[in-house]
Amino acid sequence: MKNWKYTKSGFTVVLLVSLFILTVLLSNGGAKEAAVTALIEKKCTVCHSTERVYGADKTYDEWERTIKKMVRYSDQMNYLNQQEKKNIINFLVNQKRSAR
Repeated sequence: MKNWKYTKSGFTVVLLVSLFILTVLLSNGGAKEAAVTALIEKKCTVCHSTERVYGADKTYDEWERTIKKMVRYSDQMNYLNQQEKKNIINFLVNQKRSAR
């Protein structure tokens, strides 16, 4: 019976640590999502409404081509860095998938 006590308390510790890690990961995902949303609203709404951006149903490759074209239109080739482009594309592709 003594071993069960230690096993039970060990399980409780593992469970609490796992819940803490999950909470941190989920909150970081929310922060990243908020950052990408802010980036979209800052960069894309210069020319488009958010409804147009979020309403477009495109694949990853289609978004990649679209963003490349929009950056060219801006006449600022550094308007978005590579990581910002990737984050925006992933966000837009995944938000459409999750809405289905």
